[in-house]
Amino acid sequence: MPPDSSSSGGSVFSVVVPASCANVGCAFDCAAIALNLYLRASATPAKSALVSYRGPNADQIPLDASNLIIKAMQRAASTVHAALPAVQLDVQNDIPLGVGLGSSAAAIVAGVVLGGKLSGNEFSFADALRVATEIEGHPDNVAAALHGGFVLAATPQDAASVLVAKANVSPALDFIAVIPDVPLPTQKARAVLPAEYSRRDVVANLQRTALLAANFFSGGELSPELFDDRLHQPYRAPLVPGIAECLAFRHAGLAGVFLSGAGSAVMAIARHSSKEIGEALVEEFQRKGTAARSVALKADNSGTKLLSGDLHAVEAAESRVRTQR
Repeated sequence: MPPDSSSSGGSVFSVVVPASCANVGCAFDCAAIALNLYLRASATPAKSALVSYRGPNADQIPLDASNLIIKAMQRAASTVHAALPAVQLDVQNDIPLGVGLGSSAAAIVAGVVLGGKLSGNEFSFADALRVATEIEGHPDNVAAALHGGFVLAATPQDAASVLVAKANVSPALDFIAVIPDVPLPTQKARAVLPAEYSRRDVVANLQRTALLAANFFSGGELSPELFDDRLHQPYRAPLVPGIAECLAFRHAGLAGVFLSGAGSAVMAIARHSSKEIGEALVEEFQRKGTAARSVALKADNSGTKLLSGDLHAVEAAESRVRTQR
């Protein structure tokens, strides 16, 4: 993850980390897709740890050493037995919190990458993924945030490394995040899952996960049936009125629809008619008395970027890229 040499800023470094939607229906705790919604953070040497934050739920974000990004930076430094210098951390976050779009994973990845760099031990992707997985507790979101694209991830029993495979996602596919005004804490969404599953349900998910992965890696045709799930969505859907109806929704342009992570957001993938699909899914929530909004997205195939310079330099670089397009 070498810094972009086109930026400047000496010992000031920034990261840009994408959002992600995990589980992807049938691939429970196995897969995730990176999305073009970002957390940006820059770390500048300072006398003490300070945090400034712009983004959702600002009143709930710690602005001291208990901040998740700072804690991940410290964990990264301790992993290599290095001292982490005090920094001024500036955060610009566009990822909604608590709705299943990988906000905590993005913060963890940002902290691990910055912490490694500032402690003088810039991590490889494999090392960053291992440390981030240890903090997050599961590899799917952090793997997508680091690598971009569609990823499959698994944690070996020895925990020495994380197994990961990535496929780029077609830019022709539109992603529509439909976000109800009801956050769903991951702990609550985990608590409703059964301790055991039938062989029939597990096999049904394995079949679809294998086909789904094959189609993402081969560029094959996606269909809503490939995203059908029996392990988590049937148990989580009742937690927010409207989710079940969204998961059952069908449209000629719909390639798939699933619960984003543990929810509460529903993610749709569209071949065409994305605006129409987004509006229809918002209406499904509204019919059940749940206010919701839709956000049009694309997959991010690049993953995390480490850059020299502060957020102003990052914004300038992104502006140049947009102009060149």
